[in-house]
Amino acid sequence: MSSSSSASRNQLLVTHVQSQEGGKLCDCVVPAKERTCWNKPWEAILELSKQYDDNGVFTRLRKCSFFEWKDEEQADGYYKNLQYSLKQKLDAKVELSEMNNLRRRIAEVEFLQLQEQYKVVKSEKEVHDARKAIGRYMMIVALLFACLALCVLKLGGDCS
Repeated sequence: MSSSSSASRNQLLVTHVQSQEGGKLCDCVVPAKERTCWNKPWEAILELSKQYDDNGVFTRLRKCSFFEWKDEEQADGYYKNLQYSLKQKLDAKVELSEMNNLRRRIAEVEFLQLQEQYKVVKSEKEVHDARKAIGRYMMIVALLFACLALCVLKLGGDCS
């Protein structure tokens, strides 16, 4: 894109541009802004037109708004292809983000499943231990009945 100035005819009268250490300066010795507009060049033009009132008088006289386009004009279809490729990359990132969210959710569910399995194993162990204890108590009760029966038989019913 060619050089352009926000100070159009007879407004700020930017007549020449000086170079200073790679940057450019306008008449008022303010470093020129570098602008790139790869998508919609008319937006930059609309922004510049907002700096003038209805009568065409520049409304920001204290600041110099000189700028020079930095980017080169691209071939037809370049921006459309660029937008398409960027949209594809964005869609891929969205899909990747969704996949990462699903992976995180799967990990959470697997963790919860492991917790539940641990609780089941722990409960089964407690049931097993309780059955062992019941078996011991039943054996003790059986021994007590056996002792009682022996006592009844030996003493003939007088176990005092």
